[in-house]
Amino acid sequence: METFAPRGNIYGPILPQFVLEKPITFGAKIMYALLCNYASEKDHCWPSQATLAARLSCSVSSVKNYLAELVKAKLIDVRREQYRSSVYYMLNPGELRGQEAKVAGQQPEVACPEPKSDYLNNLNKQFQEKNPPLPPTEPEAPKASPASEPPAAGGVSVSLSDFENAWELYPKKDAKGFARVAWLKLQRSGQLPPLDEVRAAIQRFSVSESWQREQGRFVPQMGNWLRGQRWLDPLSPAEETAERERQRREELSRSLQAQQEREKRLQEQRSAERARLRPHFDALAAKFADPLNDAQVAMAFGTWLHLHPQGLAPLASDVPANNCQGIMDFMNAFKRKREEAQYRARHAQQPDRFDARTASLKPCDKILRNIPLFSQLFSGTEQLRQAV
Repeated sequence: METFAPRGNIYGPILPQFVLEKPITFGAKIMYALLCNYASEKDHCWPSQATLAARLSCSVSSVKNYLAELVKAKLIDVRREQYRSSVYYMLNPGELRGQEAKVAGQQPEVACPEPKSDYLNNLNKQFQEKNPPLPPTEPEAPKASPASEPPAAGGVSVSLSDFENAWELYPKKDAKGFARVAWLKLQRSGQLPPLDEVRAAIQRFSVSESWQREQGRFVPQMGNWLRGQRWLDPLSPAEETAERERQRREELSRSLQAQQEREKRLQEQRSAERARLRPHFDALAAKFADPLNDAQVAMAFGTWLHLHPQGLAPLASDVPANNCQGIMDFMNAFKRKREEAQYRARHAQQPDRFDARTASLKPCDKILRNIPLFSQLFSGTEQLRQAV
């Protein structure tokens, strides 16, 4: 079993001890650690609630509940500022103020003595000789396993290939090295969102009024855009309208393209079916002596193709030797005969619905004889008939 020391080998949010001791839910504690990670060297951050929900794998309503707990515990303060939906300020808790005062008031009485034995120093020296530090090099491709790579936002490992993907989409190609450094820094700190989210943000800002003004003069460098976490900035109402219009046009374009592809496939299938059936029609047409021009052949072939899926199209073997009809008259007559045969076949297979009902019926006179009122009439009629 292979083990490792966490310190210096893993990156991401850290949960302080005083937060663990707070009487708040576990989700609120993780939310505080995540906000601290976003704030980093600043006292505030502004990730969207959707981003926080994606990072914590929970719903936006749960994010709101966790933030409300942190506000109630006086750990954060939520403010609304211009161009940002919500800004989260990290309040200095009383626990930290107490620790700072305690540390400031303490003075070391005795310095830590140096070890008399060089045993530990020798071990450290031997380890450094066996494992010299490698010079910093720029990797061509990520070779580390997913377990050793720092996780990015959403639990997805972001490599340099993802940076190249985003760089190709970014409209301003200035200071690529600076942008790469900013990308890797966000990756190590766990603040880099998934590649799809970065690409969507770049596409969203590419159609904004500020980026399109004066042929892209005000487009920031990608490094500054990443360092400022500008993908979290909302668009203006006009830019949001333009973005929705762009998405609508793209959706319409995709729908039209899909429809054209379906029609193309259908046309190819029809052409293949026509090519497969054409020899059968040519053999049928050869049975008729009357010459046909191109228009008549096209009309006859179209009619034959229409009748074929219904089982009403004749073949060459169906034309008798003494036939004197033209091809169109013959196909119409053949169609009528086939329809009559199909009709008779369907009704021959269906039982008579009235046989079971009429089997137990009796003549009307036999029924009336059993009724007293009519029995005398029938008996008198019979006596009169016998007398005559």
